[in-house]
Amino acid sequence: KEGFVRLLGEDSAKAVYAAFMIASQLPSDDEEIAEYRRLWEWAKATLPGEVVTFDIANNLACDLDEGKGEYEEAKAFHLAALAGRRSLLGQDNKDTLQSLGNLGTVLHSMEDYEGSLDYFQQALRVQEKVLGKTHPDTLATLMNVGSTYKIGLNDFTAAEEMFRLALDGYEKSLGKNHEDTK
Repeated sequence: KEGFVRLLGEDSAKAVYAAFMIASQLPSDDEEIAEYRRLWEWAKATLPGEVVTFDIANNLACDLDEGKGEYEEAKAFHLAALAGRRSLLGQDNKDTLQSLGNLGTVLHSMEDYEGSLDYFQQALRVQEKVLGKTHPDTLATLMNVGSTYKIGLNDFTAAEEMFRLALDGYEKSLGKNHEDTK
């Protein structure tokens, strides 16, 4: 990090991005999380209007959620990533959509199924409009909505409807004879 700062300057998005890329390659989750925390504080203070700041928040949240099960803290970073990405990239951007899905996932893990469903449905509305109903990301979100209805809300009718819509989309995009649709 110090070399990038010396070369590019303390408040350079390129320096932060380079350090971010290096952090993502660290050998252990604990080292990666520690470096993301340092980078988040640095970027938040020096580059609050740069996308890389919210990419750091996103990756830190994912590591805390998936790697450590620290859902409350992950949720806070996912919310920061979503707010920054919405502001800088807009609602229809793939990274903003990813943040919506990530929030749905962490809330599902926290057993906040209503909150989870809300974020998945927000993502789904935009994905259907922007990506189309048979795009793999749209179909994955449909599956997440279905799982939330089934596992969290015990609404088996709504779950079945979502799963059928997803299957129909997979059959349209992959074909009925594809291994994933049989």
